[in-house]
Amino acid sequence: MKQYVLKRIVYSLLILFLVSILIFLLGRVLPGDPVQSALISTRMGVVDQEVIDDLRAQFGLDKPLHQQYALWIRNFVRGDWGMSIAYREDVREMFMQRLPITMELFAGSVFWAAIIGFPFGIISALRRNTWLDASLTTGAVIGISIPVFWQGIVMIYLFAVVVHIFPPSGYVPFSENPWMNLLSVAMPTFILGTHSAGLISRYVRSSLLEVLGQDYIRTARAKGLTETAVLLRHAVKPALIPVITVIGLDWGYVVAGSFIVEYMFAIPGLGRMCMNAIFAGDFPVIQATLIMVAINIVAVNFMVDLLYGYLDPRVRVQ
Repeated sequence: MKQYVLKRIVYSLLILFLVSILIFLLGRVLPGDPVQSALISTRMGVVDQEVIDDLRAQFGLDKPLHQQYALWIRNFVRGDWGMSIAYREDVREMFMQRLPITMELFAGSVFWAAIIGFPFGIISALRRNTWLDASLTTGAVIGISIPVFWQGIVMIYLFAVVVHIFPPSGYVPFSENPWMNLLSVAMPTFILGTHSAGLISRYVRSSLLEVLGQDYIRTARAKGLTETAVLLRHAVKPALIPVITVIGLDWGYVVAGSFIVEYMFAIPGLGRMCMNAIFAGDFPVIQATLIMVAINIVAVNFMVDLLYGYLDPRVRVQ
């Protein structure tokens, strides 16, 4: 098991290294001067070339690319994420201020995905080829197929404009008003969770049906075990192996969807901060946000790999 974990750590570090290079180069190959774009976005008007050159030197843009990359990685590891070009604020402080908001959205989306996806998948497998199975399968396909932005528009119109149940946009901290906080994040988290819920439901159904057809399941039933005991003791754990893998792969979609949802609902999280930075050409904010997103996705998939090895001992042996 130790060898398996060490191998996954090496793979994760290699992926992060390659992703960091791509993120760094992305901010350099885009057309336009990031300093001039940021100055225009802040409406500073006409600025002397000397001021622009000073800003380029301040942000290290006058150095060769390999030196810029080495300096950025060194400072990032030390906790110095640079200064925002557009807002002249510390990027790390901007990130930490918005991190709890985005984490709340992630937690809510995981909640909706779990309470919808797993029960629907199990019920569909146990009621195979019935009207209930067909209904739940149709709902899962709809949840997977509908784009995030379209679902957001429809839900805002129905539940904020027509019915007036939820606020159309904005965010209220939990410390200020817990009830309004739940109302403000209910639609965004539900939108993020429904796609994952549909995906989980489909994979739980197919995986559970495959496991329930195995010989050892028939043997357990022949011994007189109840259907609940067969399901919980013998079927659930093997059926989770492909589901856990899909959850790890789908996490990237959840992160990307949070950017769109935060921007649509005017939620001041990391996604909205990064979108504003993209429009302003504020590459220090873009780099820091994207590398942290990459670390988050790699970390989630690393934990999925560990769970995969725990659920399937053959992975550890190989």
